[in-house]
Amino acid sequence: MKKIVTLGIAAFVAQTVFAKPVGEFAIANRGGSVSFMEYVKDGRELSFRGDLLSTEVSEPMYITPLGNSKGQRLLAFADRTKNQLSILNANTKETLSQIELSKGAFHQFSHPLMGLTVAVATDIDKGMDLINVSDDGKTLSKKHFSLPQNLTSGNPHDVVLDRSFAYLTVKGVQGSNGKFDTLLQISLNTLQVVNTKIFSEDIHLFNPVKAGFFVVVEEETGDLHLIEQGSLNTLDKIQVAEGIHGISGSEDGKYLFTLDINEPAGSPAVYALENTQSGLKIVASEALSFPIAHNIAVDDRGAEFSLVVTHSGGSQTNNSILKFSTITNSLKLEQSIPTGNNPFGLTFF
Repeated sequence: MKKIVTLGIAAFVAQTVFAKPVGEFAIANRGGSVSFMEYVKDGRELSFRGDLLSTEVSEPMYITPLGNSKGQRLLAFADRTKNQLSILNANTKETLSQIELSKGAFHQFSHPLMGLTVAVATDIDKGMDLINVSDDGKTLSKKHFSLPQNLTSGNPHDVVLDRSFAYLTVKGVQGSNGKFDTLLQISLNTLQVVNTKIFSEDIHLFNPVKAGFFVVVEEETGDLHLIEQGSLNTLDKIQVAEGIHGISGSEDGKYLFTLDINEPAGSPAVYALENTQSGLKIVASEALSFPIAHNIAVDDRGAEFSLVVTHSGGSQTNNSILKFSTITNSLKLEQSIPTGNNPFGLTFF
């Protein structure tokens, strides 16, 4: 168990408790820290800001934002080793509350437009935790969903929410013809499975919260799907590249960005897609300077987006920073910023 103590971040917290938010990136480093990046140089360039000071960190996996009626920004991150979810004041980085999770925390989801609920997929306890957070971030309650018995050969892996349902992936379900992934649609009211959809093994999800669909990428086939919320109907599909893994994009779903986790350094590993009236199309790709492009987060404010890509692995510390122009549909690698060991899940807030 490691406690991150950084004198610089303490000074930063003291100076900016009342600062107006301008947008930051938070990175869960699975090796034992949570890092923050902020904009410098007139808001155009990202820089390492510091590490979390106010809580003990062991194995953070993913970190996601929440919001509330009082306007206070909140962040949530799950610690896999400690089986614990922490809620932070996103401005001050103060720990407001913590709750015990089921074992095996992996992907998680929350978003200010989806209320004050955090969903965490738990692959050891074979299910999903739903944590409700109070307006002030200090009171937490938990409900647990358990996988149906016929799916317990697989592991809960990724999850997103809309207003009515959780969409949970179950990775590596054993079938008569090999392994596959199942996407479960689960009622948030009853915690009952209301629909399922089958994919190849190792899929990942992204919810553009202002669109009426979510995105599924299949690493095995390289396919990217737009799936209608509620019905699970496939609205569109395009083949990108085998190995696509991390997925994010703009909140309106117009632009999507996915990563080929298998590509070595120097090969195209980031793909930009535009969702047009005539369908999905790949508009740009870019090579990176480091391998294992795992997860991606996007600041979609304005005509030029900022993208941060984590490069995961026990000895990795690097994060790639890219810019995407919505005017020219061009994608460019700008710089890399090191954080803690094994940068993993991340978010823009």
